[in-house]
Amino acid sequence: MRTLGTIAVILAVAGCTNTTSDAKRTLQATDNTPAQNRDIARYLIHTEYARWDNPQQFQCLDKLWQAESHWNHRARNKHTGACGIPQSYPCNKMSDWGKVYGVDHRRNPWPQIAWGLQYIDKRYGTPCAAWKRFQRGGGY
Repeated sequence: MRTLGTIAVILAVAGCTNTTSDAKRTLQATDNTPAQNRDIARYLIHTEYARWDNPQQFQCLDKLWQAESHWNHRARNKHTGACGIPQSYPCNKMSDWGKVYGVDHRRNPWPQIAWGLQYIDKRYGTPCAAWKRFQRGGGY
C-alpha cells in the first residue's frame, strides 16, 4: 500500500510544501477536478513511466481519456458498466489498485489512473499507440 508518508514524499518531489496534509488531502480526495486528475497522471508518468515523460505521449493520453471520460473519475458508461477515467470494463478490474492506495477505486482517481497507465503499457506500449487504436474505433 502506498502510505501517507510515501504520498507525502511524492508531493514533496512535486513541489508541494505542506506535504503531510497535502498528501492526505490528495490521496483521499474524491472531488478532484479534471485538471487535478491530469496532474496525478503527469506525476505517475514521471515516476513510473519515464519513457513516456514527454509532451507528445501526454497529449495522446490527454486526448484518449478526454474522449473516454473527460478525465472524470466518477464517469460511468450506463450501457457497458465501464467506469472511471480510463473506462475500465468491468469496473472492478481496478480494485487491486484501490487496495494499493488504500482507497475506493470507484471514487478516487489515483487507482484509476495507475491502473489505466499500466493497462496502456501492457497492451499498447505507449499512450500514442493506445490513442491510435482508439481512433480506429471500438475503444482501446
